Amino acid sequence: MSASCDIKKIKAGDENEFRKLIDANMDNIYVTALRITADEDDARDVVQETFLKVWEKRKSINDNNCIRPYIRRIAVNKCYDLLRKRKSRYRINGIADTSFLAEVAGDSRADYNLNNNEAVSLLNALASGLSPRQRIVFTMVELEGLSHDEVAEITGMNKTSIKSNLSHARKKIEGVIKQYLT
Repeated sequence: MSASCDIKKIKAGDENEFRKLIDANMDNIYVTALRITADEDDARDVVQETFLKVWEKRKSINDNNCIRPYIRRIAVNKCYDLLRKRKSRYRINGIADTSFLAEVAGDSRADYNLNNNEAVSLLNALASGLSPRQRIVFTMVELEGLSHDEVAEITGMNKTSIKSNLSHARKKIEGVIKQYLT
């Protein structure tokens, strides 16, 4: 968080200070939400809902703690809720629609670069078979580079659960990738 952001002013309802907080954290929260949800609209919704929740709960923010993990925890919880509620819009007959993976895997151009929409689609296809917890843990460890301790702090999960969910996620994703590379 920016040193110029004053938690006490935010707690007192200072909207300008809250705007500084949003500006300092919005991009990071959006990237996390996009990686977890694999949907730009959902990620924007998560960002909005996260900061609304922070504003609603501003009076209960602990002055002595860093607010960034608090915001990230709210965002991850919003993502988790969304994943649990989300209809399987990327599924066809109970199986993820990963037909485009064959095209990506079979592309012989060495300079093939995925644009943002393709990257989001690829991430969604790879993670679509994961449970919400597996998807969150995989995203935070493998894509965001967070340690197990950091994931535990943000999600409230214990390290054993994190390791187990990560292991299952890796195996499922490896299976999807092998299916299209062999």
